[in-house]
Amino acid sequence: MNVIWTFLFCLLSFGILSNGLSANVSSRPSVVNIGALFTLDSTIGRVAKIAIEEAVKDVNANSSVLHGTKLLATIHNSNCSGFLGMVEALRFMETDVIAIIGPQSSVVAHSILHVANELQTPFLSFAATDPSLSSLQFPYFIRTTQSDLHQMTAIAEFVDYYGWKEVIVIFLDDDYGRNGLSALDDALAARRCRVSYKEGITPGDASRSGIMDILVKIAMMESRVIVLHAYPAAGLMVFSVAQYLGMMGDGYVWIATDWLSSVLDSSSPLRSETMTDILQGVIVLRQHTADSEKKRAFSASGTN
Repeated sequence: MNVIWTFLFCLLSFGILSNGLSANVSSRPSVVNIGALFTLDSTIGRVAKIAIEEAVKDVNANSSVLHGTKLLATIHNSNCSGFLGMVEALRFMETDVIAIIGPQSSVVAHSILHVANELQTPFLSFAATDPSLSSLQFPYFIRTTQSDLHQMTAIAEFVDYYGWKEVIVIFLDDDYGRNGLSALDDALAARRCRVSYKEGITPGDASRSGIMDILVKIAMMESRVIVLHAYPAAGLMVFSVAQYLGMMGDGYVWIATDWLSSVLDSSSPLRSETMTDILQGVIVLRQHTADSEKKRAFSASGTN
């Protein structure tokens, strides 16, 4: 819901509704079209589709927002691919879509935002958290969430508080994972801590045997504090293999970034008791949305 309200603010900021809210109704377009670009079969994509559709209904039901103009949202599937994301973004730009909610993935964002700069199409993303995605470099990119810099700082503070000086990081070997790792490395260094070992997982190639090789190597190392910064499929497989190897019990500390809280929030209750057992004791970070009347009203609308 907050993304839609941010989007409406941007309509005014970019001058799309150039006559302002006080303009005569006859000068307004009857319809304003926006796009949305997500991986629809992913955890975030499935939730985002429902949330955007409900938020659009709320906007259209409130005549004081667009004063007679109807908001329409069209959702395209990027399949978490930079190439397909570019294709779908260009399809949007060929139409009368005035702004796009998304992309969901930092990798897709890196692929399409250069084109967005040239075509001057605003992108609003609540899921592309790569710290290197800057509004200075991409003036038409508006991030409506915190970048990974914030959660990596929180992890570093947590590590420092408990007196752990070294951590191991398992990360996804793409822009999202590497830049998140870089932010964590800097945050730890500022507290005289460090990443003692790091291991990347190739996107789309997270085999159980490959992850087992990584964890067997890590099990022989001195540090027992492990940070996991990945996507849900690879991350859950890491935890499954770690439990099989006896690495989820006493003597180990597992810290997962907010990919895991997204899975937990969208899968409540958890799919099985086995999943509950695997994740027992894992420390997970979650994006915080302050309580408000609008938040409570939107949450209530989803349960009716």
